[in-house]
Amino acid sequence: MKFHLADDIVSLTDFSRNTREHTGELIRCGRPRVLTMNGKASMVVLSVEAFEKLAHDAEEYRMDLRLRAALEEYDAGKQGTPAAVVFKRLRQRAKARQAVKK
Repeated sequence: MKFHLADDIVSLTDFSRNTREHTGELIRCGRPRVLTMNGKASMVVLSVEAFEKLAHDAEEYRMDLRLRAALEEYDAGKQGTPAAVVFKRLRQRAKARQAVKK
């Protein structure tokens, strides 16, 4: 996600005065806005679509790191967790989630 400093940094006052224009631009361009208070960056605002993409990319990165770590352990000779144990844990988690939903 790239920033265009001239366009993407806005004072909180300007954002609140021109909320419709800024939110329309957030949706249209997909880039976040950095809002400033007293000349310092204080928060970031982004569209739901941009947030979902960011969250998805973060999850993909996290899963990639886990996979790399597992592959390195396997390469080092560690066998990992037996499939029967893994499936038992998954079944227990699924039961727990179903119990919470009821």
